[in-house]
Amino acid sequence: MVAFPVFLDSYQQVRLSSSLVFLAHLLLLLLLQPGEVNSENFTVVGPGEFVLAYVGDEVEFPCHLSPYLDAEDMEILWFRSQAADVVHLYQGRRELYGQQMAQYQNRTELVKDDIADGSVSLRLHRVTLEDEGTYGCCFSSGDFSGEAIWELEVAGLGSDPHISLEGFKDGGIQLRCTSSGWYPKPQVQWRDHQGRCLTPQTEAIVKDAQGLFRLETSVIVLEGTHNNVSCSIQNSFLGQKKEFVVHIADVFLLRTSLWKSIFFGTLVGLLLLLALLTILALCFFEKQRRSQEKLKKQAEKDKGKLQMELDWRRAEGQADLVCVSLQRKTPF
Repeated sequence: MVAFPVFLDSYQQVRLSSSLVFLAHLLLLLLLQPGEVNSENFTVVGPGEFVLAYVGDEVEFPCHLSPYLDAEDMEILWFRSQAADVVHLYQGRRELYGQQMAQYQNRTELVKDDIADGSVSLRLHRVTLEDEGTYGCCFSSGDFSGEAIWELEVAGLGSDPHISLEGFKDGGIQLRCTSSGWYPKPQVQWRDHQGRCLTPQTEAIVKDAQGLFRLETSVIVLEGTHNNVSCSIQNSFLGQKKEFVVHIADVFLLRTSLWKSIFFGTLVGLLLLLALLTILALCFFEKQRRSQEKLKKQAEKDKGKLQMELDWRRAEGQADLVCVSLQRKTPF
């Protein structure tokens, strides 16, 4: 019976351990109740300090609780600069649009597949330059409220450069480069085949109605240059550029072909004009010849008639003289 007290001590230790485990589980359950969350124990994690979006694309703003907690019954708000500027509102297990700012209507989409784990995301469609600025997301439930803040930066990577032949000027060929849809203001550079910068003849970078930059620049390349010339446009904010290369030999070949076409076209036109003038001249002379022949025949005809009339009158006059002579010789 000496071991009996030891048995009681072991039993008491086991009972005490079970009680401690139960109390620990109970404490954990109390901590995880949404209505009794301690704001010091949970934080809201946003997408980061900065978010980059391209004009016309969509951007996503993910937010979650740390540590993860069911947020299905919480109020989740995405706002612009301040809470009163509502971008998107989730409340009472549904999305409310009555307080949403006009510029975000029909452009937001809530992704809540993992809301039970405290993770949600807001998609903003058709990004514009006006969307650039400060954003935040806020989780609130009972005594708990937390938010995350970030900056949305918007950029535009414009269209591919287009080089066109403008004509021949100052002993060389004038090339023009155009592109649009850039933001912020881009940098443009002409270069030859060796990478050397070419001084532009003209350069204009202006904003369009959407606030995006459109550029137009030209350069004169001297004749005899049978190498590549490039127009490069760079967005320094994105660290990206677009480039277009043209081969000068092909352009001058186009010039030769153009002048040949103009020469032969002019020559054919002159020949046709000469032939037409020749035909008109022949027709004119032929008409004049026929008119003269007709006048000549008419004159000869009139002359014959006049001669006949004159002969007739002479004959008639002689007959009258004979009659008069006869009358004088006849006695009464």
